Amino acid sequence: MKESLHFDLDARDQEGLVRRVLLRVTHGFALAGGGIILALVGMSVVSIVGRKLFSTPIRGDMELVEVGAAVAIAAFLPLCELRGTHIRVDALTNWLPAVVRRVLDAFAHLLCCAVAWLLAWRTSLQMLDNREFGDVTTLLSIPLWIPLALIVPSLVLLGLCALARVVRVLGGAGGEA
Repeated sequence: MKESLHFDLDARDQEGLVRRVLLRVTHGFALAGGGIILALVGMSVVSIVGRKLFSTPIRGDMELVEVGAAVAIAAFLPLCELRGTHIRVDALTNWLPAVVRRVLDAFAHLLCCAVAWLLAWRTSLQMLDNREFGDVTTLLSIPLWIPLALIVPSLVLLGLCALARVVRVLGGAGGEA
């Protein structure tokens, strides 16, 4: 009996360690995404002021916003998933028993994991295609494989965070980080 209790404590300790590591990594990704957004806001302000006052906007500012926002948004997703702060529609499930809601939540997180890893795989293939064929943005000729390469790790991490949420929900601790 003592051995099984000891094993359970070890499993909880390991889950806690994995969760702490994931939380730190996701915070790093989110901070990087926030830095990108701040840089894009600063560049947009400079471009708008330059356009209005001096008739000299930053060339390709909209391209930079598109590419940067895609990378930043992907970087925010893992933290949202790990904390369980994605938008949820509970109106249809609030009346269900807690066990059923937990199973549905676990299934949703498992589905999120599968979709994240599917997107990571397909985005990797698109990145390789774009690199091979030399696809670039219209004005600045930014190689498209570069932002795609920056998005793939976020998608992989999103899948890991969704998997951690499945374990947490099924373990009965469906709360936030």
